[in-house]
Amino acid sequence: MKLKHLLYMLLLLPLLSSCNTEDDIDEIFISGTWNVGNFYNGGDWNRVNDGARPVYTKEEDFKALNHMTVTFMEDGSLQGQVNNGTFTAQWSANGKDRTLSITNLKTTAAPSGKAKQLIDALKSAAYYKGDSNYLKIAPEDKKSYVQLGHYSDK
Repeated sequence: MKLKHLLYMLLLLPLLSSCNTEDDIDEIFISGTWNVGNFYNGGDWNRVNDGARPVYTKEEDFKALNHMTVTFMEDGSLQGQVNNGTFTAQWSANGKDRTLSITNLKTTAAPSGKAKQLIDALKSAAYYKGDSNYLKIAPEDKKSYVQLGHYSDK
């Protein structure tokens, strides 16, 4: 009987040791156009239900946020749209430590309000978490984040 258990354990060993904890960057980022869902403060970045508080809670704010977009391109560039213009940048992410870098961000107009909040969040991006349905982008201190998703009010 012990031999049978040992055999099962040996058969399971390759499955357990081959677990990959690295994110598929292309599947996550290059999954279409992302819309801004909301900005969040506080919470515990390392927990799934992080307890963060949404910055915006009114329907008209959600509509304005939802019109702002970010599209990550396979070549490492990104483009987006905010209420008063567009922006471009370069991006790179590391699937092992879930770090994110967004550089050379340029806008066609001086952003203000929610648009400025998005541009600032992208400029300070240091970490991400999520999948091909939602994406959270946080600065170095992980005390706030912007959440993106594939949703639209249209």
